[in-house]
Formats: sequence, C-alpha cells, structure tokens
Amino acid sequence: MNFAPLLEKPLHPAIAMAVREFQAIAPGDALPRKLDFRPSSLRLYLGFVFLVDVLPNDYRWSLVGEQMQVLFGIPNTNPYLSYLIPAAHRGGIKETYDTVVETRSFLYVRGRYSWPDRSVEIERLLVPLADGEGRLNAIFGMTVPNTSIDLLHVYAGVGAAKLEIDEQLAGA
Repeated sequence: MNFAPLLEKPLHPAIAMAVREFQAIAPGDALPRKLDFRPSSLRLYLGFVFLVDVLPNDYRWSLVGEQMQVLFGIPNTNPYLSYLIPAAHRGGIKETYDTVVETRSFLYVRGRYSWPDRSVEIERLLVPLADGEGRLNAIFGMTVPNTSIDLLHVYAGVGAAKLEIDEQLAGA
C-alpha cells in the first residue's frame, strides 16, 4: 500500500508509527493481512486503536481501545455500527468505512467528534486488512484526539459523537 502521500503531511507520532508498521508488513501495493498485524507493535498507543470487521451490511468493532471507548461515548457491548451509533451520527463514520472498503486503500481524516455542547479535534487513520486469501475483511483504525488522555474524559460528550471531517486523504 502506498503511504507516500500521507507521509508528506505533518502527522501525530502515533499515526506515523502505525503507517510505518503497515509499510513494514505490506510493502508495495499489497493489502496488509490482518494476521500479520500485531496490536502490540503500537503498544504506546493501544488505547487509540480499534479493529472493525467488515460484514455484508454492517460493521462490527472487534477491538476497541480504552480511549476509543471514551471518545466514541459507547460501551463495548453489541459492537455493531448499526446498533451503537444513532442513524443521525452514523453517516460520517459509515462513509469513511465504506470508502476504505471500496478503494481498498487507507483513509486519513483530520476533523472532530462533536456532541451537542462540545467537540474534540482528532486525527484518524483507517487501513484495510485482508484475510489469508486477500479478501478485505477488516479495517484497522486509530483515532488520536488533540487533548491529553486525562482531559479526554472531561471533553468527551455523553453518547455517540458525530464525525465532522475538515480534511481527508485517501490512498490510491
């Protein structure tokens, strides 16, 4: 997967570390395999990591880091997108997942998660992952807020947030 255009941008160190990890396990145009990805390789940033299973008509979170549970404003129970995120907020999140599946490439987003009375600026990376046969079956995600982990509990709203996108870069 060609991450070169993304690496030309100023990135949060966690996002840059994830990009380098995926370059190492999937050089060239190869789609990274889910089996080759080791969450422990991003040990310092595991709280910001999530994995999403790609289903025929939905998405299901199979791993959600602690900070992501706070930022998403949702518990890690019945982790289907259609169940956890209200339809009014689902659009931006679902569209980003759909883009990754359709293009079979990464998607980088700079924007914010917003609730009625507050918002948190974020950087977000989504990377498609393949099974052993090369079929896209999961999406790696990392969302890094612009605030400290200690303040995240204060700034995060109640309930699911709406994803608002200021800038995005999709891989080719």
